[in-house]
Amino acid sequence: MVVGEKMWEEKGKIIGISVKSIDTEGAHMEETFTSEVKGLGRAPSGRNIGTMNVTQRTGGTFNGTGQGYFTSLEGDSVVWKLYFYGKPEAGKNKTLFLVQFFTASQKLAWMNGVIAIGESITDPKTMEVSGTGYEWK
Repeated sequence: MVVGEKMWEEKGKIIGISVKSIDTEGAHMEETFTSEVKGLGRAPSGRNIGTMNVTQRTGGTFNGTGQGYFTSLEGDSVVWKLYFYGKPEAGKNKTLFLVQFFTASQKLAWMNGVIAIGESITDPKTMEVSGTGYEWK
């Protein structure tokens, strides 16, 4: 696997959690978050909002999908779709994710078809989230 340039650093907070169902797999939840994104290289800075559909497994691991809406500081918008897997580590939740971007913005058209890989850390006590994304080559 080849990881390219670092595209962004992000800090945010989970602002809502809803338990959708419980079964033998674990708890199925929906989490909503907002974050501030610091774009690196040609990637833009801006504000992000998203919703994650999480399956919290009884053994502690979790996985799911997410989708969201990013607005750059210049007002351009990008939507994204994400897949993730995670595990608890040192009292926090560590997540590995893949994300793909879609935009109608001429300025950000280069993002169409870009797939990024990244990692995030969530503190379940404060609900604060931080993450980093890299372009996948």
